Amino acid sequence: MALRLGRSRLPELLRRNKLSQSSFAERLGTSEAFISQIISGKKHFSYIMALKASLILNCHMEELYEWVNE
Repeated sequence: MALRLGRSRLPELLRRNKLSQSSFAERLGTSEAFISQIISGKKHFSYIMALKASLILNCHMEELYEWVNE
């Protein structure tokens, strides 16, 4: 069984933490455009950025995405 990244869970994690995309991007040290691309699935976090994002969002790195069985 192989797993692959599914859709980004950022919208719900941002809501849960009462953060806007722009404030999250600022805290993460990136642009709001990049965050939009993560949400739309056009880009993915690097390992280091996923770690930083999970610390900001108070979650595990694995929770940033849905996971799909193949």
